[in-house]
Amino acid sequence: MKLTVIVTVYNEKDTIIRAIEEARNIQVDKEIIVIDNCSTDGTREILRGLNDSAIKIVYQSMNYGYGMSVITGMNLAQGEYLFVHNSDLEYDPACIYEMLESAEKENLDVIFGSRLLSRRNESIFKILKGRPFFLGTIITTTLTNLFYGKNFTDIIGNRLYRTSSLKKVNPQNHGIGFDFEVVSKLCKYGFKIKEMPVKYSPRTKGKKVKVYDIIPAILTMLRIKFS
Repeated sequence: MKLTVIVTVYNEKDTIIRAIEEARNIQVDKEIIVIDNCSTDGTREILRGLNDSAIKIVYQSMNYGYGMSVITGMNLAQGEYLFVHNSDLEYDPACIYEMLESAEKENLDVIFGSRLLSRRNESIFKILKGRPFFLGTIITTTLTNLFYGKNFTDIIGNRLYRTSSLKKVNPQNHGIGFDFEVVSKLCKYGFKIKEMPVKYSPRTKGKKVKVYDIIPAILTMLRIKFS
């Protein structure tokens, strides 16, 4: 099987059906694994009402965190590549075709979908004036570049992994630090990484990432760098 699409969800009753439809519409030999992180807003009831044997749904017994959702999906994945599709609909999954093509041609371990690659020539002040929440992205991306001699623009966008490579990284962080642990290990151990621009439509209400989440993110990066 070419691709595993992991749909992560927590309290997204208004968007979960569309997120699954977007995953279904990916025209690649694939499996879809939905990981519900103990939703309490009616999302679970919607998922239980689906009648599609082609979709595997995992109901976590408690809110273990975003990282645990991806780890759970990773451990079940049968696809050569793994694509994380968050159910908040901020990212257009149509990027998967170009990502897969590049990953196969260039023998890549991971592709970062960057929201800022096409804005590389813009000043940080201009970017932050338009979207202040990019500050966390800029800080963590700058640290990654300094620690590992990289030139990334955005380490927080969406991802396409070679499944075997993600398993080699052996992520342990169950929460918000998951992506930062994975990125740091990929860089530290020399995995082949490429950035590609992606379409991004930030939600205006109900964002689950908070300003203070940058603290565990940075602590995770420091631990990986200096341990």
